[in-house]
Amino acid sequence: MKGKKIKIAGVLLVSTMLAVTSLAACGTKTTSKSTGSSGSTTTVSASDMFTKRDLDSGYDESKATKIKLSDSKTTVSGDGAKFSSENGVNTVTITNEGTYILSGKLNGQVVVNTDKTAKVQIVLKGATVSGKSTAAIYVKQADKVFLTLAPNSENTLTETGKFASDNSSTVDGVIFSKDDLSINGTGLLKISTESGHGVVSKDDLVIASGTIEIKSSGHGLQGKDSVRIAGGTITINSSNDGIHSENKDDSNLGFVYIKGGTIKITAADDGIHSGNNVTIDGGTITVTESSEGIEGQSIDINGGKIDVTSSDDGLNAASPSTGNDNTNQGPGGPGGGGDMSVDENAYIKITGGEIHISAEGDGVDSNGNFDVTGGIVYVEGPSRGGNAALDFTGTGTISGGVVIATDNGSMLQSLTAQSGMNTVVLNVSSSSASEIVVKDSSGKVLGTLKPSKSFNNIIVSGAGVSESTISYN
Repeated sequence: MKGKKIKIAGVLLVSTMLAVTSLAACGTKTTSKSTGSSGSTTTVSASDMFTKRDLDSGYDESKATKIKLSDSKTTVSGDGAKFSSENGVNTVTITNEGTYILSGKLNGQVVVNTDKTAKVQIVLKGATVSGKSTAAIYVKQADKVFLTLAPNSENTLTETGKFASDNSSTVDGVIFSKDDLSINGTGLLKISTESGHGVVSKDDLVIASGTIEIKSSGHGLQGKDSVRIAGGTITINSSNDGIHSENKDDSNLGFVYIKGGTIKITAADDGIHSGNNVTIDGGTITVTESSEGIEGQSIDINGGKIDVTSSDDGLNAASPSTGNDNTNQGPGGPGGGGDMSVDENAYIKITGGEIHISAEGDGVDSNGNFDVTGGIVYVEGPSRGGNAALDFTGTGTISGGVVIATDNGSMLQSLTAQSGMNTVVLNVSSSSASEIVVKDSSGKVLGTLKPSKSFNNIIVSGAGVSESTISYN
């Protein structure tokens, strides 16, 4: 995003190891980002993440160039674009700023190659583009491209074969942009690829609206500088990460920001992965299958409804150099042996939202601190040993909200209660209870968890909770 590049820096979080506490034997929101070691914060709002044009999918059809796709018989009506068919290769090339409406079918490629200041709007209005060993839509150069899904339209972009390099880089996405890319509209876009990623931007990638279905052998959505989602309905089936942002050239970039939308991810690797920060302010996010559900150097959850299923960690915060190797706990439980170092840039902070986690690794794993100030967090920890429902190398605190977790007990950690909160840990002797109900001291139900696997401990943190306000059967 030229002229308005938002950089999200890490936060310095240093504290001591937290011991398990309170063991009881018994049968448009804004986002605060910390920057630098001083702990100062910069408030980032949705207006910083999305431009007015990102959110406006309108266009003037009377002034647009119309491109009727029909393989070698493709026609262009208007200025700023040309068509060529040479040696069986069909190519539409957009060379000027403007709005271009595409309809019909093309076995070939749509290329955007304008000057560096041009903003281009491509409207897909019942368009099918099939690329062979290349991107269906390739933004070679522009300032920014807006891909608009026309109302009541169904559009399909596919790639078959193996992606080839284009001198300076490998073009490895069905939609591949070297510059800023924004997708909006109310139509449907189906994307599939045999050998690469679904949508790639080497700058910022914005999803403002629309219905998008992606099936990819690589990442589903990838933005080098950032991935920003304002809304829409997004379904991703990926053989790598569902959503991925990482910038190895600038550690302040490579972040994921989600304001809203309905997102469903099935991923062979991470559901959502950032080399920097993941912030979720709203939306409905379901990760039905993943290695790690949501991973970043830091994670801020301020709202939304999130449901994560993972074969490893549900939420994981670790600097890219350290990965998810949180070995703070040696034999004997918390505080015993292992590497006690705290990752000063890693943290997980939850201020709101409803979060459900079912993990076979750690449910919540922070190589730094883990803090809850609001919202409700349900965690089904692993049934096997060696991992825990809650795992943090720094401090773990709760000053608002509710946490309800089940744990196998092999590496048990719980949160330090602050500001009138309580933490209770129950030993329930390998219970397979079908329902856990947590109330406060007045009898108000704070939350209900229906575990899907066996556990040895129930961990509850919240205001007014005690052993007597927790029931399970």
